[in-house]
Amino acid sequence: MFLGVRTLRRLNDLSSPQDLKALWRRYIIALALIFGLLMTSHIVSREALHQGAQDASTINMSGRQRMLLQRIAHIADDYSETYDLEDRNELQTNARLFEESHAKLISRSQSAKLAHDLYTGGSEPLNQQIQAMLLHVDRLLDEPENGAGHAKAVQQMADGVLARRLNDAVSTWETVSDRRRATLTQIQDLSLMAGVLMLFAEILLIFWPSHQTISRAFERLQAESDTSEQTLDRLSNFASVAADLFWETDAAGHMIYAEGSFLERMKGGRETIVGCDYRDIIQYSGENLEILRAALQSFGAYKDIIGTFTDIDGQTYKMSMSGKPHYNDRGRIIGYIGTATDVTEKQTRQEETELLASTDPLTGLANVRKFRAAMDKILVEATSRNPVHVLALDLDGFKAVNDTYGHGAGDEVLKAVAARMQSTLRESDWCARIGGDEFFVVCQTAPSRLAAEGLAMRLNRQLAEPYSLSSGHRVRVSASIGIAAAPFDCMSTEPLLKAADMALYESKGRGRNQYCFYEDLGPFVVDEQAFA
Repeated sequence: MFLGVRTLRRLNDLSSPQDLKALWRRYIIALALIFGLLMTSHIVSREALHQGAQDASTINMSGRQRMLLQRIAHIADDYSETYDLEDRNELQTNARLFEESHAKLISRSQSAKLAHDLYTGGSEPLNQQIQAMLLHVDRLLDEPENGAGHAKAVQQMADGVLARRLNDAVSTWETVSDRRRATLTQIQDLSLMAGVLMLFAEILLIFWPSHQTISRAFERLQAESDTSEQTLDRLSNFASVAADLFWETDAAGHMIYAEGSFLERMKGGRETIVGCDYRDIIQYSGENLEILRAALQSFGAYKDIIGTFTDIDGQTYKMSMSGKPHYNDRGRIIGYIGTATDVTEKQTRQEETELLASTDPLTGLANVRKFRAAMDKILVEATSRNPVHVLALDLDGFKAVNDTYGHGAGDEVLKAVAARMQSTLRESDWCARIGGDEFFVVCQTAPSRLAAEGLAMRLNRQLAEPYSLSSGHRVRVSASIGIAAAPFDCMSTEPLLKAADMALYESKGRGRNQYCFYEDLGPFVVDEQAFA
């Protein structure tokens, strides 16, 4: 059915008005018939469920009356002998329940002639007998002096004709339920037959005429050769770069065509994107922006450049854009065609992988790999006016913490040390864990030895404060610091780190919680050629 709807919509641009009118007429007729069939089946099913539940309740209620009758007779006999208050209350309760059930059964019998005749028809209708029994119960309760006679009358009815008539009532209600079930089954069978007939009717009314109309439409479409060639050319170009968004621009870079699932994430959809500069839809920066600019300036193709897109809900996506020039028949560029693909998940996984590869898992600081790679770039910009100071740190007393409280306590101390270092550093400074209890701090904005010395003093002071462990113990460690500066001491990474390390060992030799500059060591000079 839904296929038929899509087909008719597609034929709006291809078929004659007469063909479409006839198809729509047949479709509406078939749809109306199917709707009527579905509603009938639904109503019948609901009625079957309702009647089934009601019939079961009625049969149970009728059977319960037999039980209540025997209970009433038994209690009435006991009460006529003892006139006990508890027996009186129980007799009243059971009589009330019996009367309530009888009233419901009388009401339900109105819709079933067989049951109605049982309760109200004949020379001795069941309703009359029940009322007589209930009258004896009332008189037993109101006339104690004649209680034995009324109790005896109730017992005779419970053992005799009333008990038999209640059994007849149960059988009657079961017969009524069976007849209703049979009727509903017949209606359901008729609905199934009607459904089969409707299937054949839809084939005759919809699919066969649609097939004929489609055939004629495609014959007319094939005759429009120019439009067909243009469509096939566009489809061929898009197929080569299939993705979430297909787009085409004019020579000025304005969107003239857009298609794909990605349009759902744009406010206004296709109407919003068409006419816009495609560079305003997806934003680029850094290296990706330079690649895009270079490609457009040279009228060349580009592939898999990454940009950022923000949808109507404010969610940000990473998009991979590819495009190539589009030429007319004379070889002139008339615009660009291309695709955009959502690579958010791929980029996220790549960034997470890079983060894990460059981060110390315990402290969250940069690891030695990231530190050395960054230093190679930083030292290129080091000058006498803008020196780079490197501080090498080694913790004093850390081995005693591990030996006394275990490596778990040592890990707690290392994480606390990293946190204190980060809180002490300025935004432009950064630190890395090299391994064990060894750290490096890079200070890019210390214009003088005095500024670097101030940073070392702050680190000494902060790191020497006591540390509270999760076990409840408090421990103390401190830091020995060695400082080297580029370009004054060394100009390349490895010699500079070696110089800072030499200053660190000198600081350790002087005692705990000290700092030392490499330039204060004397005539010893790191041979940069040894690291070449």
